[in-house]
Amino acid sequence: MSSLLQVAGWWILPDLLTKHTLSFTHRTVFKFFHRSPPLQGSPVYARHYRYTYATVVLGYLLYSFLAASMSLPKSFYQLLDIRPDTVDNNELKVVFRAFARKYHPDRVGPQGEAYFIQARDAFEALKDPVVRFAYDRFGPDVLRWKECSTMKEYLRRGLLSSLMYHVAMGAGLVLMSIIGKPSPIAKWRYLLFAVTPALELNLLLAPSFQVTEQSPFVDHIPTSGTLFDHLFPRRVAYQHIFFLRHVSLMLSVALSRVAPMLFPSVMRSDAVVDQQIMKAVAERLGTLAKSTEQELSIMQNATLHAILDSADSEGTSTEASEPPNKLDDDVMRLLTDVMEDVLIESRLKSEAGPMRSAWDRAVERKKQQMMLERYASSAVPSLGDVPGGKSGPKRQLTSSIGRRSHRARSVSL
Repeated sequence: MSSLLQVAGWWILPDLLTKHTLSFTHRTVFKFFHRSPPLQGSPVYARHYRYTYATVVLGYLLYSFLAASMSLPKSFYQLLDIRPDTVDNNELKVVFRAFARKYHPDRVGPQGEAYFIQARDAFEALKDPVVRFAYDRFGPDVLRWKECSTMKEYLRRGLLSSLMYHVAMGAGLVLMSIIGKPSPIAKWRYLLFAVTPALELNLLLAPSFQVTEQSPFVDHIPTSGTLFDHLFPRRVAYQHIFFLRHVSLMLSVALSRVAPMLFPSVMRSDAVVDQQIMKAVAERLGTLAKSTEQELSIMQNATLHAILDSADSEGTSTEASEPPNKLDDDVMRLLTDVMEDVLIESRLKSEAGPMRSAWDRAVERKKQQMMLERYASSAVPSLGDVPGGKSGPKRQLTSSIGRRSHRARSVSL
């Protein structure tokens, strides 16, 4: 219940404490230096708010760690006031006899009966090496695992229970990623989730200090213990695991809360990012459209000047130049006919069937006709060479267009 309240507090307390802390700091510090505090919404105020928010979150995170450490239930070793890394079975018996002489219900009265029974249960559990091995790793729940009798069975049952917990946590993390907005810190949450069971497995499988000669399953080798054993020497593995899970949960929540505030440019909402991307793409498309329009204008001018080549020899340059304002009606009519022929030819060539067969036969007849006309025209002088023949710029232009379109159609054929 306390963990749920702490998680709920992460969504309320940081913002509330940050506003009051920042307001108090601005009133005191800036008043001391005789300066006016920054206005809300200004870049300076936003920067101060981010730093204050990060400090508040860090303080609340440390408080959560301390509260989790202090709220851990006492182990049997703490109940009997002994260290788990130094006591053996003989010392355990001596400690319990001293405890019984001091706290027996006949000596302290009926009010101490529950405490004495709890200590007696602790002694009964710890004097059995197998149960002690399981208790150190999985806590008081092992006392209810009546079907287990060996270390292997206890370990298999405990690992299965731990696996179910992490599967549930992983499913919740995936569900949160699906429901919530995509976030760059999601990968860090997954990394933290992967590290937690790895550390937990290390604590569960680490060699035990409390092995006695009655345990043939673990080698009797000196062990230095884990980092948690050095930080909390009076605690055992299941208490370390409980604290580790709490730390992992609080770190994940703190990361989700503080990252958007400290790194607003990275954690910006998707709508803003998409809007910037669309704006950049639109600008690039506009530039590309202008460049394409310029290239098409150059090609169109070059084509028109090439058509007018016979009338004006200076129009052969491929550089951009001013096209004629209006073409002659005969020229426009001839260009229209040529374009229609090209479109029809392209359509016929791309299709298969009777139309294609008729087209191929017409092409063959046209080739034969062109050969006959070529032989016949070689014997007849052109109209421009005959004295008195009419030849002017307009007629030369029309003849030039006809020759060009004829060559183009010959190549396509």
